[in-house]
Amino acid sequence: MAKITITDRGALDPADAIAFLEGQGHEVTPLDTMDPAELLARTPDADGIIASFIELDAATLRQLPQLRVIATTSVGYNKIDVGVARELGVDVCNMPSVASEEVATHAVAGMLSMLRELRASVEQVEAGAWDYSALPLPPRTSELTLGLFSLGRIARKVAERALPFFDRVVAYDPFVPEDGWQEGVERVHSVDELLAQSNVISLHALLTDETRGFLNAENLAKLPRGAYVVNVARGELVEDAALVAALDSGQVRGAFFDVLDEEPPGAEHPLVAHPAVLVTPHTAFRSAATLREYFQIPAENVTRLLAGEAPHTLVN
Repeated sequence: MAKITITDRGALDPADAIAFLEGQGHEVTPLDTMDPAELLARTPDADGIIASFIELDAATLRQLPQLRVIATTSVGYNKIDVGVARELGVDVCNMPSVASEEVATHAVAGMLSMLRELRASVEQVEAGAWDYSALPLPPRTSELTLGLFSLGRIARKVAERALPFFDRVVAYDPFVPEDGWQEGVERVHSVDELLAQSNVISLHALLTDETRGFLNAENLAKLPRGAYVVNVARGELVEDAALVAALDSGQVRGAFFDVLDEEPPGAEHPLVAHPAVLVTPHTAFRSAATLREYFQIPAENVTRLLAGEAPHTLVN
């Protein structure tokens, strides 16, 4: 029997995963905390951890001597010190991209909502008015270029959905070989080329030291004036203050975010408070199908590794 800790569940229900783990003979402790100190105090002898957004840094990992596996409920694993986990012999599994369809659809819905000025239109009607001449004039989407920063699973599904709407879809991803490039998507070979062509820039990269703060003042200035920004990846890919300045100057016309650098944000978060920004509460992954899988697959990853079997995904 192994001891499995579920640290934080957010809005997800781990009941089925707990039943599965217990059915495999494991002892499960659901903490529902993002405080590493509580994890160390209550389950210092954990063999496995299922985590969403808790910070598992080097100091925390070194105080968990029995730990053998960490499985995340997210594709990203930037909250975990993977290098130290490797040093300690702890396997780290992330979540396969089971919500690619949902996230891609959410991204395209957000960008089309911005381009068609739906927020202003709905707010006008809700206020009792009916005067389209008073609304901002939308661009013609079929005259615009959509740029994708990274061309992974989600970005590819964004491209599939967006190609009928846009004049062109271009992407930058130096890690995709030529024979693996998506049909219909034009390849650009530098960040500068991507930015210069993107009337709408949609971010899909993992958060790394290289991508953190990617959309800063310098890169925002390289976009065509009046561009739009979409981020359903990681909030830290964007420097908020730089984006607000670009919105205020008209360099960027609008932005759609499902992720922020601070979640949940304070009421005065610069993006939440800005009238040209649409923010949804990290809901892009949600559907009846994904909610069933977001804890089940990490639970299977944990049990497979503890049994000496290959998991669905292995980061390190």
